[in-house]
Amino acid sequence: MKNHRVLIIFVVVLLALTLVACERKASTPPPDEGPFPTTVDGTQEPMDELSMIATQTAQAAMPDSGEGDTGEEAPGGGGEPPTATPAPPPDQPQQPEQPQPTAAPVQDYPVPDQYTLQKGEFPYCIARRFDISPGALLAANGLTNGSITHPGQTLTIPKNAGPFDAGPRALRSHPTTYTIQAGDTVYSIACLFGDVDPRAIEDANGLEGAYTLPVGGTLHIP
Repeated sequence: MKNHRVLIIFVVVLLALTLVACERKASTPPPDEGPFPTTVDGTQEPMDELSMIATQTAQAAMPDSGEGDTGEEAPGGGGEPPTATPAPPPDQPQQPEQPQPTAAPVQDYPVPDQYTLQKGEFPYCIARRFDISPGALLAANGLTNGSITHPGQTLTIPKNAGPFDAGPRALRSHPTTYTIQAGDTVYSIACLFGDVDPRAIEDANGLEGAYTLPVGGTLHIP
């Protein structure tokens, strides 16, 4: 490093002496050399050549500024350092799709040949439940629309009577839940829904044997 500085000082002193000598020479009018120019087009003046040589010498004496040199900024490195782009977050694991609740298949209960009416039941309720024509059911039991029936009365269920034809069989939407009211039985609740069999309500709620329905409780209606 010390040798580089000495060489730079020497080049500067040499350049200064050369400039002084040229100025002194320029103070004396040059002799008439004729009508021809002293330089050829495309060539440099002696002063320009000396300046270029001095500049090249000084640059050669400077230490290399290549890779690994600390303390000097690389060409084109001005300004703030580039900001690193954050990596995108990893993909979040997808939650497995929850299975959608589906209604349990309703068991196909056989239609009996005879049926005994329970509390809260009547002929039209039985016709909806078993999907038979209410007119055919009444006729098979000697009844009319104005006839009075009662719990314990046995009805004959006619065969090949045709489907229920007195309106929609389902009176309420189901499957659903039902809140038990005072005086309810599985038979009267089945009649409220129209096409639901009381045996299906018992199976869906695990009712068997001698049981009572608690008021305010809920039943699953399939």
